[in-house]
Amino acid sequence: MDEKLKLTEDETVEILMKHLEKDGWRIESHCLGQTHGCDIIALKLEKKLFIEVKGARAGDNSPTKKREYFDSGQIKNHFGKAIVKTLEDKYLNPKSKFAIAHPNDNQIRATIGHLTPFLKTMGIKHYWVSKNGNVEED
Repeated sequence: MDEKLKLTEDETVEILMKHLEKDGWRIESHCLGQTHGCDIIALKLEKKLFIEVKGARAGDNSPTKKREYFDSGQIKNHFGKAIVKTLEDKYLNPKSKFAIAHPNDNQIRATIGHLTPFLKTMGIKHYWVSKNGNVEED
């Protein structure tokens, strides 16, 4: 697998922000690189949307890069952390909307794709983000 075909978290954030803006959302803030905080916060019609974003591989300049792309254990670990972070954001912002986003990647879908529909039961939307700009919602 050519690692450059796998999206980093930053690439996923950038593509998803463009999609959200086309859908009428205004980006209030976003985080790239090793910055802490919610990855994307967007506003639309008095609603605030908090999105936690994960990638399929580390960025080229990542200080923690060890593999060309994330294995199934790392994918599950990142997904678990995204769920906890999103639940913390929900606790602090109970009137807002929430989502988790991943690259539309075969390995990520094989590892957690059967779990993402359960996010709805917690009031969390899920986005699959493709390199070509296409975004699907679970």
